[in-house]
Amino acid sequence: MSTSSPIRGRRVVVGVYLIITVIAGVMGAILGAARPDVVEPELFGVIALPPTALGMAIYGMVTIGLGLGVLLVAVSYVADRFDTRDPGK
Repeated sequence: MSTSSPIRGRRVVVGVYLIITVIAGVMGAILGAARPDVVEPELFGVIALPPTALGMAIYGMVTIGLGLGVLLVAVSYVADRFDTRDPGK
């Protein structure tokens, strides 16, 4: 019986990361289209974006993508450095 699976753990995590980033962009676009007069997006407090659907989509994707991306890279780094397998087996 084979224990290998066509879906690997890293591929699933990256897929979920991409899906969440796209959802953040879609939600930003919806918010920007619904109430453009309420929002004033600024990336990192420095780069002013237009309060449009596109500006809010970019804001949502960059902030969520960067925040989750940093965490994903940190977890991947730690997971690669610390192997939990028993070296005696």
